[in-house]
Amino acid sequence: MTLRKKYKRKETTKACTKCGEEYPRTDQYFYARAHHSLKNAVEYYTECIECSNKRSKQWKEKNKNKKLKGDKEYKETEQGFFKEMYNGITRSKHGHQFKSYEEFFNCWKKQQEFFGLNCPYYPWIQMTRIKGKGKATDTNISKDRILSSMPYGPKNIMFVSWKANNEKGNISPYLATRYLEFVNQSEYCRDVTEYELMGLNMNHSRRFDNDLAMILSIIDSNKESMDLYIKFIKKLKEMVEAEPSQVRKDN
Repeated sequence: MTLRKKYKRKETTKACTKCGEEYPRTDQYFYARAHHSLKNAVEYYTECIECSNKRSKQWKEKNKNKKLKGDKEYKETEQGFFKEMYNGITRSKHGHQFKSYEEFFNCWKKQQEFFGLNCPYYPWIQMTRIKGKGKATDTNISKDRILSSMPYGPKNIMFVSWKANNEKGNISPYLATRYLEFVNQSEYCRDVTEYELMGLNMNHSRRFDNDLAMILSIIDSNKESMDLYIKFIKKLKEMVEAEPSQVRKDN
């Protein structure tokens, strides 16, 4: 038999190099791929499908921790973090208007020019890219639609901390305006809001004496509300214990 005839002979069976078993030369028993030299032809892997799957499974188990560590490290990089976020947007039920990942990522870079890594809603929070905890991280960067009735897009996206995004929910500007109208109509709500704002603004180094004066004023005007009264007294105690040297003697 010549080499040419031997090469052209079509074999009907093939032995697995792993288990030694012989099977029909079909894709039912062997994985196939495009032939490395012949056009419109296929060649089969040397191992049968069963042995290939076993080897693949063993490799995945052996390298599971290594792969997870590599994935986590990449996803915590700026590119990895935002590519995963962009992929989520492309699958979002809310839809999106971005032409490309680059356009999406450019929105983040423009925001950084104004806010850096600080959350636009809660400026005292420096946003992070932490992965692998299995639950949401309050400080992590998250995507937020400014108008919840519209899809994600270059003009309708802001990057904020997960905590701020979660607390904001899907409130619309109209609903927020109506809500603030009712808050401003109530002296009780205004006082509570001032108290909460004071606590938030303390993170931006407001003067202690002014904070203390506001606390005392609110306590005095709201003694009829026992719950609120106790809340303010507790806060006053915390402030005094934290900064005893700054409490004025006349207070």
